[in-house]
Amino acid sequence: MRNLIAVAFLALLSCGKDNSIKYYKAQPADFQKFINSHNLVTPNLSLDRFVVNNEYPIQIALYQDQKFYYDLPNLGDGEGSWKYQNGYLRLTAKRSLFDMIIDIHHRDQDLKNLAIEFRDRFGLKTLKVENENMD
Repeated sequence: MRNLIAVAFLALLSCGKDNSIKYYKAQPADFQKFINSHNLVTPNLSLDRFVVNNEYPIQIALYQDQKFYYDLPNLGDGEGSWKYQNGYLRLTAKRSLFDMIIDIHHRDQDLKNLAIEFRDRFGLKTLKVENENMD
């Protein structure tokens, strides 16, 4: 019985992870092109740089004061903080029902494309994101 419980637990841990996405360790400067050059005051995603996955859907904008803005159409929007951590960015935000933790990783050797990793009520999610307003 214990073996069955252990196997079920391991299966749940692996759900949602996209093993086809490989992460590349980056330096803090490698993320600069994704970070808005101003502080978070009033986010404006028509002007600000942001990353998006339209299928999930989620939008995230990073700012130079280590704050971020997120918009999840199913849950609402909000703000949090980010920090560089061992080759990726860790984003955290407090919500009334849960603490949001999102990791942003580089997904190619050229350090041009990102993926986000987080847990939702269905388990671990790994999403490729598109870069918007980067020019």
